[in-house]
Amino acid sequence: MAAMIIAGTNYAGTFPKFVFLFIGDGMAEADVRATECYFKDAQAQKGVAADTTQGLAMTKLPVRGTATTFSKNNATTDSAAAATAMSSGYKTANGSLNVDAETGRNFEPMAQFVKRYGMKVGIISSVAPNHATPAGFYAYAQKRNMYPEIAMQLTTNELDYVGGPVLIGGPEADVKARDAAVKNGYTIVEDRQGFDALRSGARRVWVRSKMSLAIDDKHEIPLADHVGKAIGLLAGPEGFFMMVEGAMIDGASHSNDGAALVHEMLEFDRAIAKAMEFYKSRPEEVLIVVTSDHECGGLSLDEEKIKAAGMSKILDGQKGSRNASAGEVFRQVEKGKMLFDEALPLMREFFGIQNINDKELTEVHEYFNKGGDARGDFSYGDNRIISLFWSRLVSARAGLIWSSLSHTDAPVPVYAVGAQAARFSGNSDNALIGRYMRDIIAESGGDAASTAVRLPQN
Repeated sequence: MAAMIIAGTNYAGTFPKFVFLFIGDGMAEADVRATECYFKDAQAQKGVAADTTQGLAMTKLPVRGTATTFSKNNATTDSAAAATAMSSGYKTANGSLNVDAETGRNFEPMAQFVKRYGMKVGIISSVAPNHATPAGFYAYAQKRNMYPEIAMQLTTNELDYVGGPVLIGGPEADVKARDAAVKNGYTIVEDRQGFDALRSGARRVWVRSKMSLAIDDKHEIPLADHVGKAIGLLAGPEGFFMMVEGAMIDGASHSNDGAALVHEMLEFDRAIAKAMEFYKSRPEEVLIVVTSDHECGGLSLDEEKIKAAGMSKILDGQKGSRNASAGEVFRQVEKGKMLFDEALPLMREFFGIQNINDKELTEVHEYFNKGGDARGDFSYGDNRIISLFWSRLVSARAGLIWSSLSHTDAPVPVYAVGAQAARFSGNSDNALIGRYMRDIIAESGGDAASTAVRLPQN
């Protein structure tokens, strides 16, 4: 730890050639602490001595800060406005990507900015690259749900590495964008074999692979593998900017699903660890910043429970995500028109909770009864959702207390290491993070910029 702190501050006077921005979508300090407790307890449950358990990569970064996340029109931001702020350095309204609908002004996304300095660009996310956060780093759109239009911007932006699931917006839009990307010189990769075969020299690589919630499915190409491959392909004299999003932290938080959350956080943290390996090989040339676009779920922690031995076993007792429970448990309930006494064992088994007290039993029974409509089917799509009761119960027993199903305006953490990392310490704002990064790249002139042909600014 001490060595890392020295390394993180020794290069304050130098400028980075390789810049990483990691965004944990929906992540707040409570998510980080809960996951670290889970990770350490999981090691302890396997017999690792408490004083030798490993913590998260992000919590080892020496520079710490916080950032506010409000958008132009709301104290609580959405991902589009937050991505715009971190990409362009400007605030916009919720739902807009690098466009101020009021004034008609466009804000230059980060990809175009760094390209003017001759740098390469990597955009990696566990959601589709035309989703709000990744799109905020290369696209303009009045509305974040203009998915086909955003997808076509991806194909013409000459991004050097794109990694994540297939596009959203429908199969037709996905095929159209894929075909356009091929015509524009992209190398399309859609399986692990093709991914492993990628070698230095490949141009405009677009890797497309399924990335469901990590608790439900082992990813064929995890975020960490994307980061490692992108570093190998992009690390050259030009330098690079790489945005990496742990997108489904937000999905787990919207579902108030603590078991799914810790798996998404660990997947995200392993990607950060991969960048740290690169940093250690050339600390004077690398900057790593880790932050979030907003908090989600209003998560607070019961310190006694999250520090208790065995808390990881409570979360591990849940067989899959709350979303998966709809398919694995509740459709059986609906199809069979089951009585509560028949359904209860199925719910207990999926969520790994056998001991339920009388108050909890009464509550879940009430939810079950309220779910029926005239046909006897059950409704699981609102706040009465039975799976929400169970996922919150699992979380609470492990010390994770949810208070919202939506984003909140709580400040988010900032962690950093490397050249110019000190700029990201203390209290800040998401738009300032974007401006700091752009200032650092501009001020460096980058070794890359000194040899690159500069394009005129917009």
